Amino acid sequence: MPVLTSRTRSQGASVITTLPAEVARRLGIEAGQELHWIEDGTGGFRVVPANDDLAEALEAHEEIMRKYDAVFRKLAQ
Repeated sequence: MPVLTSRTRSQGASVITTLPAEVARRLGIEAGQELHWIEDGTGGFRVVPANDDLAEALEAHEEIMRKYDAVFRKLAQ
């Protein structure tokens, strides 16, 4: 797949971008749809269409990360 690009622009206090049509088509994203931006742990993000199951899983993940933060930090040493 060729590299797809988009530009950012300011809108109020936000920086916005558009999705290339091919990306929107492959992800099944329609105009006005909510997206989740998930940190991938390597300094980037994964963008996926929002859904209730994913939102619930992300909330559980955040709770676990907060609760066991010290343990994870110790394991990472």
